[in-house]
Amino acid sequence: MSVPLEKRFCPICADPSARCKLAVRSEPPGESLSFDELKPYWNRTLKKRIFLSYWRCERCQLLYCPAYFSPAQLDELYAGMMDNTGGVSVDILRKTQKGYFDVLKEFSPLRGDYLEVGPDIGLFVENCVREGHFENYWLFEPNTSVQGALRQVVKHEKFQIVASLLNLDLLPDGQISLVVMIHVFDHMLDPVGTLKSLKKKLAPSAVLVFVSPDESSLLARISGRRWGMYSLEHPQIFSPASIRELMKTAGYKILTVQKTYNHFPFSYLVQRMMNFDSIRYPAIDVTLRLKLGNIIAVASPLN
Repeated sequence: MSVPLEKRFCPICADPSARCKLAVRSEPPGESLSFDELKPYWNRTLKKRIFLSYWRCERCQLLYCPAYFSPAQLDELYAGMMDNTGGVSVDILRKTQKGYFDVLKEFSPLRGDYLEVGPDIGLFVENCVREGHFENYWLFEPNTSVQGALRQVVKHEKFQIVASLLNLDLLPDGQISLVVMIHVFDHMLDPVGTLKSLKKKLAPSAVLVFVSPDESSLLARISGRRWGMYSLEHPQIFSPASIRELMKTAGYKILTVQKTYNHFPFSYLVQRMMNFDSIRYPAIDVTLRLKLGNIIAVASPLN
């Protein structure tokens, strides 16, 4: 018998009395299928898209899935995770990551101990190696297939690469000066708990950089339920308003929240981000620099 999905309250409010309202769902709704029936849709190998319904918390405005996979189910799904870059070139991805780094530089001296969760092949951390003066690099990357490329980026630095999403027990207390999480918190089941537990590892002047899809973005509004970020991988999706609530609840102060420029190949934007696979469009080989889909937040711990 297939294991049922787990029920969850708003991961920011964590209050059973907090009211929520249905915001968007697929047809059929993902929660109407069993876990075994949902598996083929995890890697988006099927043309038909199905995701778990998103509801909006009326208290904190977070968009989240009240029915979601259990940790054991997620372990099984992530074990078969495929590349989700959609064939976007490394050079294009590097330009987007450099834009995130340029925002960070305004708020961090780029010194001390560096922590990144989910660095992949190291397109963000390579900026920190080139322009920063960090003493240690703590890199938590569960995808072992990219660790060789990541190791090349930090090979001249003092570093540790750990094959897990995040293990706080391995980190020194009170020493981490910069935390980078790019497209990480929209995958975490307990973002508030993670942020609270992380605080004891941070230096007093530490800075946290958080990049997430923006469910209030122009791209999301244009695409409707076709928006590519509505997927089985995301138990919640943030907006500038809900990011502020997340950080406030976890005990952080926001230094900035802003829309980011992303670089998209035209075909990727149409096919993957907006999911208009059935529409014919000109074969245009051009990269677009647009403020459409993501937001970056920079925060620091409250004393």
